[in-house]
Amino acid sequence: MNKHRVIEVICVVFLVLFIFLISDDSAYSDKTVEEVLNAVSADVNVKDLTSFKKNKVKQEFGIDFVGVDSFAYYASDSIMTVDELLIIKLEEGVKADGITEKIQSRVKDKQVLFEGYAPEQSALLKNYVLSERDGFIFYAVGEEATDALVTFIETIR
Repeated sequence: MNKHRVIEVICVVFLVLFIFLISDDSAYSDKTVEEVLNAVSADVNVKDLTSFKKNKVKQEFGIDFVGVDSFAYYASDSIMTVDELLIIKLEEGVKADGITEKIQSRVKDKQVLFEGYAPEQSALLKNYVLSERDGFIFYAVGEEATDALVTFIETIR
């Protein structure tokens, strides 16, 4: 009888470990920013936007790139066009909190800027999407932002 009890305890321990591993939220996607961008580009027309380098992201968002593995940032050259797409892949184990706060702060500042005189742009900014999952941060403003978010989530899994 004692032998069966030991086997039961071992099975329960393995079951608990299995459930813990399955439900772990800190998964890190093995996808690259380029792979995600290619998939999301089907929803967001980046051909009308300009690809910007690290300096522009630092200037616009205040992100210092500590813990950032890679990124892609597309925005319009026109100050009256608020469409944007930012995809950031974090280094493994890095938390996204500081970066997402900076993005949210910038969106709020832009909303205040456009609120009084540009209702269409203001509405787009109010409906921005920001998501952090599996080691990625996804931020988009535009008519297709919600569709792009769905594609982003499906792609990084």
